Amino acid sequence: MSKHGWERGEIKMSVKEFGTLRRSMVEFHNTLQARTYNKAVEVHAALKSASKGKRNFDFESAFDLAMLGMSETTLQNAQQFYNQTVLRHGEPFEKDGYSEIKAVLFPYEDGKRSAKPKSPKKKQFAYLPLNTATAIPVGDEAGISFDKKTRVVTWSVSENNHSVDRAHNHPTGKEFFKLLSRVVWTRSTGGQIVGNDEYNREARGEGGASNYVTSRYGVAEKEFKQSFASMRSWRS
Repeated sequence: MSKHGWERGEIKMSVKEFGTLRRSMVEFHNTLQARTYNKAVEVHAALKSASKGKRNFDFESAFDLAMLGMSETTLQNAQQFYNQTVLRHGEPFEKDGYSEIKAVLFPYEDGKRSAKPKSPKKKQFAYLPLNTATAIPVGDEAGISFDKKTRVVTWSVSENNHSVDRAHNHPTGKEFFKLLSRVVWTRSTGGQIVGNDEYNREARGEGGASNYVTSRYGVAEKEFKQSFASMRSWRS
């Protein structure tokens, strides 16, 4: 089922927490880049070996199966085993690094995706500078940015079908929200993330179709709880 949506939020942090989060996320990104590059090399080698001596080899299906960790025999007979393998082991695009590795192994050339895999290069999985990086990609539809002057961290997901789900399920997205949950919020720090989706926009009642809050942190969460408590008290 489709779900076109987007998400964006700005979260202010203390000097200490901002610096810790930014550095931790850059370190995580660089570690992930190294892991993804190694996986790309492994998948490329598996595809070359499986396709050796075969005409009209189905590289696209074989790539998906390689991302699922299938054996060379399965890759050699990708078309035959594809459906039953995917049913048993899950969708390949849900595997970490799927979109990044596919973009490198099968780049677009003259508007068409390459039919045969290209050799991955380490520079295609470049590291970010630990002390100066201010933006980290989350897949190819989302990102995290850091404003050192204001100590504001911004989470942004572009509008697309299931783009919010993909961003939250991406290793970088998971790490970001895990670290956010551990932040010690001080006075005047915090913020909220808002979003919208195609189903919410269909609402026709009063206040319907407007953007909604997906998560709150620090002062934003405190104010929300206080307003909610006041409403309950007033009603009683």
